[in-house]
Amino acid sequence: MLFYGIDATAQFDTEYIDTTEFKVLYQRNKTYGVELNNLGLGIQYRTGKRISYFSTRMWEFDFSYLRSFKQYKIQKPYQGARRYVYGKKNDVFFLRGGIIKKQLLNRKPYWGGVEVRFMYGGGISLGLAKPYYLYVIYQVGNTQTYETVTKIYNEDPAQRDWLDEFGRAPFSKGLGEISLHPGVYGKIGLSFEFGTDPTKMKVVEVGLLVDALPYGVSVMAYNPNSIVFPQLFLSFSLGKRFNKY
Repeated sequence: MLFYGIDATAQFDTEYIDTTEFKVLYQRNKTYGVELNNLGLGIQYRTGKRISYFSTRMWEFDFSYLRSFKQYKIQKPYQGARRYVYGKKNDVFFLRGGIIKKQLLNRKPYWGGVEVRFMYGGGISLGLAKPYYLYVIYQVGNTQTYETVTKIYNEDPAQRDWLDEFGRAPFSKGLGEISLHPGVYGKIGLSFEFGTDPTKMKVVEVGLLVDALPYGVSVMAYNPNSIVFPQLFLSFSLGKRFNKY
């Protein structure tokens, strides 16, 4: 009877620790993160709530920089010359806002581990194209004096009347000439959440993101405007869960 009582007490303690009956189910959450993809990087903010034990809906806002896989930097052999991307036409950014849903696939055990969710969603995507300015070299009259002037790389060789490129102009040059390219985006992937504290979130996500701009935009010269921008992404976010009373 003594050993039976000890064994029963041990089983009772184990079962009590393993239950979720007395745990708080947090309804709301928010996260801040960074996202890397094969065409650039960005920052991300999400806020939302649990709509059932297995499903979460979140508002997503992110801002990312887009590069072309064709671009490469060069530097001319002049004193003080700056590196620049040869033949680049625009600095392109995406501002996105949409809804992301997550469906629970695998719940974390009470001692911690990894929780896996399937995620999908999309929304509005706004492409921002800022002209890419260069410092170019001009000869002053018939003298041996030279000066640098800011110019956009011209796709027509006959219109490039400068002697050579000197380097990239400051990023601020061209901010007043940004053009807007509205579109939509969609996202699908897997979300992995780590940690033991139910109020703190550490999330890694992998998946596919696609931006679609009906009128297109071009990063490099000599390239037609691209309409669809598929991107493989990896993101890391930190955040918290909480209830509003």
